[in-house]
This record gives sequence, C-alpha cells and structure tokens, in this order.
Amino acid sequence: MLNKLSLYFVVYSNLSLLSMKKPFTKIVLVLLTIPFISFAQLPIIKAEGGTNRNINWPKIKKEAGTDGPGYFYTDCDQETQPYKASSTLAGQGKKSYGVKNLGDGNPMSAWVEGKPDYGIGESFEIKAAAVNVIYNGYQSTPNNWLENSRVKRFKVYKNNKPLCFLDLKDGMEEQHFELPGHENYNLLNPHIFKFEIVDVYKGSKWPDVAISEVGFRGCCFIESTLIENATDATSISSLKAGDIISGLDLSSGKIQSTIIQKTTKQTHLSVLSVETANKKIVITPDHPLYIKDFGFSSISRYMQTKKILTYEELIGKIELMVLNEHTNQVEYEKVSGLELSKGVFETYSILNLSEGKTFIANGFVTKVY
Repeated sequence: MLNKLSLYFVVYSNLSLLSMKKPFTKIVLVLLTIPFISFAQLPIIKAEGGTNRNINWPKIKKEAGTDGPGYFYTDCDQETQPYKASSTLAGQGKKSYGVKNLGDGNPMSAWVEGKPDYGIGESFEIKAAAVNVIYNGYQSTPNNWLENSRVKRFKVYKNNKPLCFLDLKDGMEEQHFELPGHENYNLLNPHIFKFEIVDVYKGSKWPDVAISEVGFRGCCFIESTLIENATDATSISSLKAGDIISGLDLSSGKIQSTIIQKTTKQTHLSVLSVETANKKIVITPDHPLYIKDFGFSSISRYMQTKKILTYEELIGKIELMVLNEHTNQVEYEKVSGLELSKGVFETYSILNLSEGKTFIANGFVTKVY
C-alpha cells in the first residue's frame, strides 16, 4: 500500500502524462485529494470555559496560605503523566519550561515550545486514561499570560492515530472538553495523547506558545441527586462536611449512619442517565454503582471489561444494587434504560466519610470516588 510520500511521488512523476492521457487526469485528481479529505474529516471539539483573562494565581496562593487544597489542587483529579515534547524553550535562571510542568499542579509553571516562531507543528504527549481539562497559556501572572502566545487549535492524536481537532478559548480559566470516546475510558488502561499546535493566539510581546496544565477530572452526580439519611433525603448540592447521611455495611447489609468529611463540585460535559424499574440517577459515566456479580464499577469500566460496545447491550442484562425504602433492605433491579447527554453540567460528589465508603444516592448504592 502506498504511503503519503510515495503517493505524492507517483502523482508528481506522472504529471507530464496529463496532456497525453485524459483518463489519467481523473486518477491524479483523486490521489491528490486523499490526504486533504482525511484531514478535513476529523471532528472539531470546542472547549468550554476559559474566558477570564485576569486570574492572579500568586495572589490566590498567598491568600490560601497553602500549596494544597484551597489553592489549586482539585478534587477528583486522576493521574496524568506528561510524557514528552517535540521541543522546549531553554530555561531562564531558576525557571524551566519542560513538559513535566503540565502535570505539576502549579498553574504558574508551564510547558513552552522551543521553536523561534509561533510553534506551529510542535507538540507534547500525555499518558493518561483520558484528558479533559486544560489551562491555556503561561499563567504565572495575567501580564505574562498576555505577552506570551496561547494555543487556538490543537490536532489531537490517541496512540499515534489522529483523533480530532481541539479548539481552545483565549482565557486563563480552566477549560473543559471531552475527546471522542471519552465516556469509554478505563483508569487501568492509559493511552498516549499527543497535542500538536495547529493555530495560536499571538502574544502581545513573545511568539513563545505555552500551556500551563493538563489534567483528567472524574466523578460526580447532578445537583438534584438525593442522598439518604436516617429521616429523609437531601439534595447533594446542599450537603457539606459534618452532615450525617446513611451508609451501608456490605458484609451485613445493614444501613448505618456516617458523617460527611469532604464534598466537591466539578464541571462536566456529559452525564449518563441510569434507570431501573423503580429508580433513576444521573451521574458522570465514570462514577461507580454496585453491579451484581461484579461489584462497584462505573458503567464505562464494566463495558470495557466485558467488551461491550453499546449501552443498548446492557439493557435488561445487568442488575444494580438499590435500597428498598419500604423494607429498608437492599435488593437488585435490572437496568431498563441508559442515555448519555451532552452539555455543561455542574456536578457534585462526596469524597470522604467518617465510617465506611458507601452511601445511598437516589436509592442506588454507590461509594466515595
């Protein structure tokens, strides 16, 4: 099979035949368009957020008085490993601009490409189960962010295969996106994601193109999800540390009280509606439920483990553990509906409990992420 280079050579070496053999003209035109058709067919993903251009991270850090939670660390972050870059700007004094800065949890550091122009074609690679958060530009200060160039469009590859184009906003806030196939990731099965610069927002002073942080954020429930306690149920968006809710002792099947120690709020771009005969819950595709004969697992991970390709294949086939409010006992109900929705969703989750790890959400048995 001809690769692209040999394909171009065949076309070029036979251009002289155009005036001699008219049928060959059609063949040449078809060959010439092949690379451009495949390039144009990649989907374009547009990031959400990222409109604020005046985030003063040094001030935020100083006010928080810590390098941990409250400054930049985000609950539900999953592991991402910056892998390599095609080029890197040489360090200046104590400042370095290597690819590891993309995953150091510090928005004031950045990877900066090392070419003298605007870095078109330069790239970095991330090893992760998925990637869905990015901080565009060099965010050490609002002024540095403005003076240096930022990415307008990436071409994204997954395991060396072109996946999509990713369009970013020109701002300092975190930007959220979901790459094709995002809902099917498995935390135990990381991939190599390559981000190649296609277009940029030009800096007011420097052509250097920078990215400050790249990450993967999981979990949660939509705000209307009800969490059981001893007397009633409360919307998860209203819960806070110190509130008492109902947990489940899996070994005995008994309901017990437990105290919330930590909650979180995140932004996601897709949620999965899960229905049984008597219950319904809307969660992010990575959030665990208890599946009969399998244990706690996200629907996504279960599908990958069982090599199931579509949600329809699960309808009526798997059973989820739920709480029967009349008997106060747990039982199983078959899944009767699964539907993925796209949008911008504010989601919530419980991260730590004083006793155990399980709790009841909309009647479903789940656990801290």
